[in-house]
Amino acid sequence: MRFVRVLLGLLLALAGLAVTLAGAVAAFWLVGPDNTVDTGAQHLVSKGAAIATAPDLLDRHGPTLHVTATDSAKPVFVGIGQELDVSSYLEGSAYTRVVRLEVPPKLETQEMKGDAAKLNPPAGLDWWSAKATGAGEQSIAWPMADGAYSVVVMNADGTPGTDARVTLGVELEGLFVTCLLVFLAGLVLLVVGLLLIFLRRRRPSTPVPVPTVPQYEQQYANQQFQAPAYQAPQQHQGGPMRRTALAATGVSLLLVATGCAAVPEKNVSPKAATRPAVTVADGQAAVKRYTDVNNKANQARDAKLSETVEAEPTLSMSRAGFKIGRKLDAAGKEKSKPFTFTEPKIGAPRYGKYPMRFVVSSGVSGAADTRQLGVWERENAGAPWVVTYSVYPATTVKVPSVEGLRQPVKADWAKLASLPKSAADNLATYLSEGARSPKAALFTPSPGTINLLNARAKSKAADTKETYISTVVDTFRTSGDPLTFITTDGSALVFLALTEQYLQNVEPGSNAYWTSGAVTAFSSYVKYTQNLTRDHLHQAALVIPPKGKGKIRILSLDSQLVGAGGS
Repeated sequence: MRFVRVLLGLLLALAGLAVTLAGAVAAFWLVGPDNTVDTGAQHLVSKGAAIATAPDLLDRHGPTLHVTATDSAKPVFVGIGQELDVSSYLEGSAYTRVVRLEVPPKLETQEMKGDAAKLNPPAGLDWWSAKATGAGEQSIAWPMADGAYSVVVMNADGTPGTDARVTLGVELEGLFVTCLLVFLAGLVLLVVGLLLIFLRRRRPSTPVPVPTVPQYEQQYANQQFQAPAYQAPQQHQGGPMRRTALAATGVSLLLVATGCAAVPEKNVSPKAATRPAVTVADGQAAVKRYTDVNNKANQARDAKLSETVEAEPTLSMSRAGFKIGRKLDAAGKEKSKPFTFTEPKIGAPRYGKYPMRFVVSSGVSGAADTRQLGVWERENAGAPWVVTYSVYPATTVKVPSVEGLRQPVKADWAKLASLPKSAADNLATYLSEGARSPKAALFTPSPGTINLLNARAKSKAADTKETYISTVVDTFRTSGDPLTFITTDGSALVFLALTEQYLQNVEPGSNAYWTSGAVTAFSSYVKYTQNLTRDHLHQAALVIPPKGKGKIRILSLDSQLVGAGGS
């Protein structure tokens, strides 16, 4: 029995020593009271735009990821973003990708080829899940989410050539306590093992009388001795093996019961994930930025400034408006008054790639009878939000809610009363032919549409009375493809652009020219012998209902003269 006890003690002591050392190293060297295990500072250098982790490197969720970056030479940026945003932001740029974490801690990298061009400063982009920027040491802490995410370290100004010391750490709640419990469990096993090896059991001794031979010799001479019967040693319930088993089971139950031994779960979300184009807060910030910059551009009539917050077709309308303003109001006495979009409601469909868009429905300060309905677009993750469509429906027009807007799918087209492209073409025909067009029956016109048709009818009647004008032709055409969103009731909210050419044919032998008004910003006192032309750009917003739910509603039709001339 002593051999078995010593052998068991030796095994327990060796196991306890190993567990104790492991627990001590983990608790007091690798982890510490902050429950974080990290790589230590790793010196990473990239000639490209950034240093970014591969999307499959962060393949678990639940714990908190800590990232610290230090660049002594220049301000540094550190951020965590979804892979669809990071890949779009770095697309076409050279950068360094961290592809593997080796033990002992070492980050294995791979050079990604591309241009060494300056990127837009990352801190101004709103899609980062966590970010920090500035001089010296910059740190972020991010609860790891399910999905494809990447860590990015780069120069704060977006210039290529990153040289930083980077530390990646993972904080697991209760990890330090787990390591301490492992350390204590190892000590218990070690002590139990040593006790089994060195502690000997003492058996009580009973003195046996030794009679003198002379006295008892005759008494026992004729008696036969018998050996006592063998009795198995009694097994005590509190033996060393049972006590050790109970101790080990108790420690295991303690680890599980406290949740300290939990392992972070593997990511299950598909890599091709989608997300809303923008959060409500970031969407409202983009709206405010637009109104601030747009007001400055309007006051300065600065088209270059407008380019930072607008894209086509709105940008072309702004450029033309500035040109007309400089011609007719050189003194700047009739500039647009500053305004804001009030109480903006944000409709942000989900996207899995760029470009991304969101829709804004808001009031307009100083215009109680008007609302604004616009589309903000981001071409790629590094680009700013810009306004592409912006129309101003009257408050008497019912505008659909933008909450719950989504991108159309193939099944939606068969449910609509008209395809968006067909609706756009029919609208162009309706406007070209006037109120009596057969296509008019397809639409419920907005007040602005009715006003436009009436104005064009009056112009045609007046122009054809001129002796030098033979005929007038007014032609609307669609420009580009309509932009469509699906509302919660299954209707389609459609934005589109239309060009208009108002052409006056000149009588043979006569000539004509533009002499006054907004058209003189584009052509003034230039004689034309064949025709005079006015070019307009229109933005429209339509609601196409599901089949059997009524006509196509024109929410707004907004116009701008963008050119004039002739031949």
